[in-house]
Amino acid sequence: MIVVALIGILAAVVIPSWTSTSRNKKYDPEISAMMTEISTREAQYKTEVGNGLYLAAAACPLSPVPAGTDFNAACVTGATAWVTLRVNPTDSLIRCSYAITVGPDGAVPTPGATCNAVPATLVGAWYYIVATCDMNQDLGVNATFCMESWDNNVKQVNYGR
Repeated sequence: MIVVALIGILAAVVIPSWTSTSRNKKYDPEISAMMTEISTREAQYKTEVGNGLYLAAAACPLSPVPAGTDFNAACVTGATAWVTLRVNPTDSLIRCSYAITVGPDGAVPTPGATCNAVPATLVGAWYYIVATCDMNQDLGVNATFCMESWDNNVKQVNYGR
């Protein structure tokens, strides 16, 4: 009887934690792959088309979609920056919303608390990408990720809590 009670208590503690962790971990491959894809496309744009400047892109999709949305159908249509950048989604369904902010040499980026502090020696054009996700699937934004041209590590805020 005592053993059964202990197993029940352990299950009550472990299963919700495991469920939350496994749900959140499905976002990691998308975020790292999309951030890398967008960074690569920005570098290509700057070199090939932008005359030393990056290209800004509005948030797409407009808000996170926990069930996933077709990035090509939602974002890579018409004359959008996503088409110009030739961004290829890394998965058929994208769950997070991605936005790119850019600036020329001499402009000071203000990425906010999500990204790193801007280095005092920042020279040249810059960009930062912000991904917002609804990892708890409660129709709110509860995780934000950032990657900057001056530091290619993906930062995270409030990882699905």
